Amino acid sequence: MKNSISRRSFLGTTTAAGAVSMLPLNHARAASGEISVWKFGGTPQEVEQWALRNDAFTSANPDVGLNYSYFNGQIRRQKILAGFQTNRLADVIIAFGQDIPEFAGFGMLQPLDDIAGDKIAEWKERIVPEVFESGMHDGKLYALPTYVDMASFLAINLDAMEEAGFDRPPETWSELREYAKAMTKPDRPGLAFPATTAPVDINIFEGLAYANGGRIFDEESGKVTLNDPGVVDALQFYVDVIADGSTPASTSLTETFFRDTAQLFGQGRSAMWIGLSWLNTPWGVNDDVRWTGVPMPRPDTPTGSFEPVNAIMDGTAMLMVSARSENPEAAVEYLDFWSQDDQLEIWGGQPEIARIPAGKAAWDNAELKEAWPNWVKSYEEGSLFAGAAPMPRFIGVSAIESALGTAIQQAVLGQKTPQEALDEATTAAQAQIDLIRG
Repeated sequence: MKNSISRRSFLGTTTAAGAVSMLPLNHARAASGEISVWKFGGTPQEVEQWALRNDAFTSANPDVGLNYSYFNGQIRRQKILAGFQTNRLADVIIAFGQDIPEFAGFGMLQPLDDIAGDKIAEWKERIVPEVFESGMHDGKLYALPTYVDMASFLAINLDAMEEAGFDRPPETWSELREYAKAMTKPDRPGLAFPATTAPVDINIFEGLAYANGGRIFDEESGKVTLNDPGVVDALQFYVDVIADGSTPASTSLTETFFRDTAQLFGQGRSAMWIGLSWLNTPWGVNDDVRWTGVPMPRPDTPTGSFEPVNAIMDGTAMLMVSARSENPEAAVEYLDFWSQDDQLEIWGGQPEIARIPAGKAAWDNAELKEAWPNWVKSYEEGSLFAGAAPMPRFIGVSAIESALGTAIQQAVLGQKTPQEALDEATTAAQAQIDLIRG
């Protein structure tokens, strides 16, 4: 019975079964020649499905030679920048929406408006408007989204919560601290969160900071704002939870990235963990762990200088065409293939349930409704994306997030106070931004 309850919680613990549809494209295409594709990151289901659907693409486009390569998502910026500098960049890049302004600003991408023609109107018909917008920059479409992730979210072991005397998830940061202390045992911390310098770990923290009215950069003034009170107090929250004795050792937090933290929770070795919207769905949990996922509790009183947001979101499998592609026609056909409902429904529970689907048709699938009843209800009511904002995306984001990652680790390890660490990070990042922006 526990397993049944777990499957029907806010986020499921296992991926829903679904048949792989290998249907050809709706229209015959005349593209030919060779294209190279680099894909970065993805859940195990997604990686498997992408390779299978590539076979369907080549079957439907026999005159197109597809050279496909997969890489870990955390190395994407280094790999893509190196490929551009050495003139060895793939025709199609499948990377994060966060990267679009930087890659476009460096002249690495082609605006799809210039090469996709009337296909863009068809894409708009099939893709949720708020998700479609995540591929836009400076009024032009640079990427085709397949799904988005949101930050930040909290996974909760329901048995641990109830044993501690609580009958609902925490709703504020102060409540979360209270829950974490009460749910901590000698062999099981109450709360785990990843604090490595991996980009996803930084995005998880940014979700807290933006909810607290913080930002990492003010585009209007060109100023780095890592030491804004909204960011400082979010980092202070991390430090306070550690001081409460509610977390794994601080050295463990700085060495255990998001996937490892998910494993701790899935094995029942932490009572809660902070992550992105997918939480444990890519990897599952032990059968004896009854759990649910909820939006991250809110700050009791936001302290930042900017408007608090309900969540930040980004697509992590967005298809972009390299500015150095010698076969943009075939590249566009590849994007068009991935815009079709047959492909977009992968993330509608056929078979993947770890992501927020881009395809409108995916939201009608029974598998998605079973795994995400609350999300589907919110989507149908038009409130799922209300109050959400894009994850930080601007030229220079890599430099600022690198400085932020260092500051997070310094504070978590007790080497500096959050204010000291973020003051130093702001100064260092501002110097980088000034160089980049001239």
